[in-house]
Amino acid sequence: MANRAPAGATDSTVLGPFHMVDSPPRRLGDPISLVPGGEPTLVTGQVLAAGGHPLPGAVVDVWQADEKGFYDVQRDDVPTGHLRGLFTCDDEGRFAFRTILPAPYPIPDDGPVGELLAAAGRHPYRPAHIHFIAGADGHAPLTTHVFVSESPYLDSDAVFGVKDSLVLDFARAEDAELAAAYGMPVPFRHAHVELRLRESR
Repeated sequence: MANRAPAGATDSTVLGPFHMVDSPPRRLGDPISLVPGGEPTLVTGQVLAAGGHPLPGAVVDVWQADEKGFYDVQRDDVPTGHLRGLFTCDDEGRFAFRTILPAPYPIPDDGPVGELLAAAGRHPYRPAHIHFIAGADGHAPLTTHVFVSESPYLDSDAVFGVKDSLVLDFARAEDAELAAAYGMPVPFRHAHVELRLRESR
């Protein structure tokens, strides 16, 4: 509330506890899902200035939970870096990666957090989302999520992180040409993300 995005810039939201500083570098279009399972999903996007012009060479760090709501650091049966990636955008600020549709998940509700939730009469769940940190020269870094529009808990996120502008349709797609371009099976989910950064102060 004290750090509102300027007109045209993407809203920020919480970082969350599962970010890794050393996210694995990947090429544009690479998969971030390293084990079988989940609903195939293509995320395409572009990093722009708040005024709308592309930011060439912007860096986008992504991470997410799997189809059961777990991050890689919560599992000992998946490779390190599963469902994570660090992407350098092309000359038009564009990025793309292959992944799976994330699931909602509960935050830990033991100890004081559980007591606080119980006292407030609140559940521990977060709606399905993908995390993004985007950065570009001359612009302030953006930490945000994109929330899956059909997910439960959008109106009751346990950490109050949902903003209407960050809810996005992960549409079911049968576009054979797009699927071939990215090596996706048909059908698949597709979301297109615009990340607009404000200038550095």
